[in-house]
Amino acid sequence: MSKASRKVLLGFVDEHIKSESCSDDAYTVNKIGGLSNTLNQNFSPKCPLCNRQTPLLIQIYAPVTNSIYHRTLYIHACVSPGCWNKSQSWICLRRQWVAVDDYDNKQQPTTFIEWCDDADDWGEEPVAVAEENGNITVPSQAIEICDTASAELENSDADDNVVAEPIEIPNTNFFQLLDSRKEIPSDHYNMTIYFEPYYISVAYEESSDTVKEHANNLLHSYQNNQMILEEKNEGYEKSLPAHGDKLFETFASIIRKNPGQILRYCRTGGKPLFLYEESEPNECTNCKGKLLFELQILPSLITYLKLICGDDHLGSGHLEFGTALIYTCENNCWNEGDTYKYECVIVQEEKLF
Repeated sequence: MSKASRKVLLGFVDEHIKSESCSDDAYTVNKIGGLSNTLNQNFSPKCPLCNRQTPLLIQIYAPVTNSIYHRTLYIHACVSPGCWNKSQSWICLRRQWVAVDDYDNKQQPTTFIEWCDDADDWGEEPVAVAEENGNITVPSQAIEICDTASAELENSDADDNVVAEPIEIPNTNFFQLLDSRKEIPSDHYNMTIYFEPYYISVAYEESSDTVKEHANNLLHSYQNNQMILEEKNEGYEKSLPAHGDKLFETFASIIRKNPGQILRYCRTGGKPLFLYEESEPNECTNCKGKLLFELQILPSLITYLKLICGDDHLGSGHLEFGTALIYTCENNCWNEGDTYKYECVIVQEEKLF
């Protein structure tokens, strides 16, 4: 297996899709939301838990090397709050189309080339907000206002007899405020439900041998120090992160290296980033063959998910999850006459430690 084949591809939110294409090659578009770009534009599978339609979350064009098929993954998720963070309420459909009749003459590009044809073409220069990881710096007038107010109070001829009125404490349910779940009216499920569509741009995950070598040196140094400390103190226990979970710490530290990523893709030799320990699926439900980890959807996607029901723009707050892991058949099992194949989705909930 070549070194390049193990590279992780990162997906980032790009431009808003103002008008969705109905062309014959629309299934090759990588995007968030919108409608499934297939022969059945309005196809929306039902949630196995609540039997309501599930809007398209992500569409990924992911052809496989030396295959005669075009290959696209359609990932749907139920927006009913009762189904959030449950693997059964997510659906991944793999669809394939014959690309050429003569397999011997076909030169099918790899998934990595397909994804990264325009990886370096980012269009306009990024604004300063992107370099600040999305944190907009606005000149604050708070200090000036407070200074003025303080000066007026000090110089005022206020009455010495000041009567302080009792403060009325608001009756607020703070737990309810923290709960951002939004229920969709039942009659809206009879409409076409979809998330506002955006293109997905792709780039390779930044990684260099120099960084790896430096990290290994730090690791060896740390391990040596740990051994010395353990010899001095038999009761020593290796420290955990503040929240007590090493997997979560690894997840967060890797994501921080490339801010803004919404998904991670690596079908060949890729490894998922778990929030907590969980057994990985290993058998295709269709052909009983081996499953491969293919891509991971990150919670940073949530802020971009704005739901539309018919002509009603319902905004954000209609889906929550910690991370979603997609496993697909290693053999890409497919029979003549097949419309789609169900693939495996594992959803992990973000937990408070």
